[in-house]
Amino acid sequence: MPRPVSPAMKRAVLAVAGALMLFSWPDSRATTAAASERQGLGSAVPRDPQPRTVRRRTETRARALLDARQRGLDYVPGEVIIKFRNGFATFTRQRALSALRSRPSVNDLEWHGDVALLTDVTEPDAHLLAHQLRLQPEVEYAEPNYLIRIKPVGERVKIDTAADAEPAATPNDPFYTSHQWNFSGLNMPRAWDINPGANSDIVVAIVDTGVTTVDQTFSFPYWNGSAIQTIPMVFTISPGMSPSRLTRPRDFVFGQTVLDLDGHGTHVASTVAETTNDMMRTAGIAYNAQIMPVKVCTAYWDEQIDRSRRNIPGRAPEDAAGCSTIDIADGIEYAADQGAKVINISLGGPNPSNALREAIEFAVRRGVFVAIAMGNDFEDGNPITYPAKYAELFNGAMSVAAVGRSLAIRAEYSGTGSHCEITAPGGDFSLDGPPGLIYQTMLDEPAHDAIAPRFTSYPIIGIQGTSMASPHVAGLAALIMSQRPGITPAQVEGLIRATAKDIGPPGKDDEFGYGLIQPRNALFGQGIRR
Repeated sequence: MPRPVSPAMKRAVLAVAGALMLFSWPDSRATTAAASERQGLGSAVPRDPQPRTVRRRTETRARALLDARQRGLDYVPGEVIIKFRNGFATFTRQRALSALRSRPSVNDLEWHGDVALLTDVTEPDAHLLAHQLRLQPEVEYAEPNYLIRIKPVGERVKIDTAADAEPAATPNDPFYTSHQWNFSGLNMPRAWDINPGANSDIVVAIVDTGVTTVDQTFSFPYWNGSAIQTIPMVFTISPGMSPSRLTRPRDFVFGQTVLDLDGHGTHVASTVAETTNDMMRTAGIAYNAQIMPVKVCTAYWDEQIDRSRRNIPGRAPEDAAGCSTIDIADGIEYAADQGAKVINISLGGPNPSNALREAIEFAVRRGVFVAIAMGNDFEDGNPITYPAKYAELFNGAMSVAAVGRSLAIRAEYSGTGSHCEITAPGGDFSLDGPPGLIYQTMLDEPAHDAIAPRFTSYPIIGIQGTSMASPHVAGLAALIMSQRPGITPAQVEGLIRATAKDIGPPGKDDEFGYGLIQPRNALFGQGIRR
């Protein structure tokens, strides 16, 4: 017997119909190369068919990163990202480089798609180098290779998985009912009624600190407090992530096996696609989708091992976590090239970057939906955060703000601005305490003074941030793309926007964008209701 159509259901149908109408009409937002130029961001042109460099961290770069941290710089000293204008031959590119005091050779450039990375050890001031290069007619843009920090919001809270398990619910993962208020608040079971966890041909790329992809012991050098010695370090894959669902991993920092030595990337991936209905741990949104781990950021232990590898005594700085814009841009384009349908970017910083903007544009043009965290700096002056700012330029990329357990009040840390587009649960400790965090299976990072660190413990850990809100939107996009094969990123965004619950002032606003995501409404009518 068919179910009666309630007023709420009628509103959902009308919302979906409105979203479908959006698909036939262009949005008023700037999406073209000309519009990008009006924003002062440079033109968007087809990529130059240059080979992409496989990076390895060199001694020079390691020393430059150490120098940046010691001096509090927001860029890698001596590194500049350059894009040359089309139509100029190699020898004219050399002429542009000759404007620099060190006269670097064009043959020494490190190519990343259609942009090049220049390393000039004679001039650490990357802003000065970029300024000198921008004055040359052959150069479209030049910018420092900025550093972006992964800034945690508050402390991580670990729960005792042996003591808190509750009776099986829907889904049957024992901590779904007791800790995943975020999924219950979004009524995920009714969304899974329509699409149970996406299809396995949907790939979601996590551009982050990585997701460990092997069960293996590595021999790494390590400062033990008095000397550097090589010791075995054991790594295992998260028990919440089936190895068969990890696909095409890539490490753009060290060029080695993808390992998460921090847990941030693992937590984000778990929200998107942790194994669900296995009577274990917690649930994920698109739990049948594949995850592409793309490591572009380092954490304390990455830097500690690399420091010891280079025979530098002592411990790495506590705030060693970070990523460079060239690595992030490489990671985004790699994911788009390798078949990802959704990319999640839970990171950001205060510096605009043409390279990041172009990477996001490239991904959307390749049919990839991109979810980007708004940033966690509202209480530190609420600066504009990039690449979240660039989401407003492209239909198919969305910047994501965070709410706490009320699902109606902006999380205290969540950035605001006219570029805010959508809202999802990110947790808010200030209002709700530990129960208000976002809980997922996550690597329990070893203590920084551990004598024999092991990367094998994966408890359920609660954290908060727009980093946690963004993967909710990425997971929803994976469900939508699975439900409707061939849907474009712009159409996915249209559905998410049109079916969102307006929780701020009427219409789009700077705190919540178009409102709180409503997964069932976004999926409703896209297939047979069960």
